[in-house]
Amino acid sequence: MNVTSEAKAAGLSREILLVRDIDAPRDLVFSLWTEPKHLLHWWGPHNCSAPSVSVDLREGGAWRHCILGRDGKEYWSRGTYLEISPPERLVFTFAWENEDGKPGHEMHVTIELEERGEGTRLVFRKLELPSDTEFKLQSEGWVEALEKVAAYAEAQAKGSM
Repeated sequence: MNVTSEAKAAGLSREILLVRDIDAPRDLVFSLWTEPKHLLHWWGPHNCSAPSVSVDLREGGAWRHCILGRDGKEYWSRGTYLEISPPERLVFTFAWENEDGKPGHEMHVTIELEERGEGTRLVFRKLELPSDTEFKLQSEGWVEALEKVAAYAEAQAKGSM
């Protein structure tokens, strides 16, 4: 796996940058980010599940997902799709919800998918993380989530899931 994480120094411009090569076709990898039947299998870090995902896949449409943590606690996040360019690019906002279901600090995520022979290079960028602590936690969580994406995509491509 080719993974890079970096933080930009200026203020709220903290950025997670992860690169992952996946042995699966680009169309399939794109669908893993946009179809609930797939998101339910990989959304969240290791040892977490996604009991609920909703997708209104259109520019301006909303998404909302739940991660069930190792501790049994639900972690809800939501956002809006800003750009949908199948199968090469997906851009959306991302905010954690507080206990009242209200969104917190809004971040921006860009997924870029590049064909690499019969496989796909996935470039994940998450911008505007609010703190160094959040940057560290989310970097670790997204590395694990992308490991799940790759394993799930490769199993789908081989027809075993």
